Amino acid sequence: MATNLKRTDHTTLFGRTNYIIILLACMTIAVGLFLMAGDGSTEQAFQADIFSKRRIVVAPIVCLTGYLGIIIGILWRGGSKMLQLTNETNH
Repeated sequence: MATNLKRTDHTTLFGRTNYIIILLACMTIAVGLFLMAGDGSTEQAFQADIFSKRRIVVAPIVCLTGYLGIIIGILWRGGSKMLQLTNETNH
């Protein structure tokens, strides 16, 4: 029993560049969360490191950059696709 399976062209939702941008943005968020991590203060001992510039300023900026990178990765359209679309609409 041989069945004829038709091969369909699978297209992904995003292009390769989009996935690379999103992956880099996710890694940036992970770095930001790693920079935020650390020991906290307890009732017995206060640690001033919880208010360090790295945790309060740098890490949130790194995370925000990663989230903006995800948005850019989702909205990114390659230059060749844009040229193809404009050429098709002009004809």
